[in-house]
Amino acid sequence: MFENYLFSQLRKLINEEIRVATGEELFTGILVSVDNAILRLRESTDDYERETRNIVVLLSEVSFIQVDAE
Repeated sequence: MFENYLFSQLRKLINEEIRVATGEELFTGILVSVDNAILRLRESTDDYERETRNIVVLLSEVSFIQVDAE
C-alpha cells in the first residue's frame, strides 16, 4: 500500500525539479518518469552550452527525495 502511495505522489512531480540522494550522491534534475523500480531525471549543467544528461536511479537505492515547497 505504501508503494502505491509513493508512486502516485512521485507521478504528480513529473516535470518538476527534485533532488534525489543515493548513498553519497545527490542528483538535482527534472523528474521525467517513474515506475515501480526506476526514477528518470534530466539533469542540466550550468555550463555555457547547457548540457543535459539523463540519470536513472533505482528506487531501492534512494535515501531521500526532496522537493521545493510551494
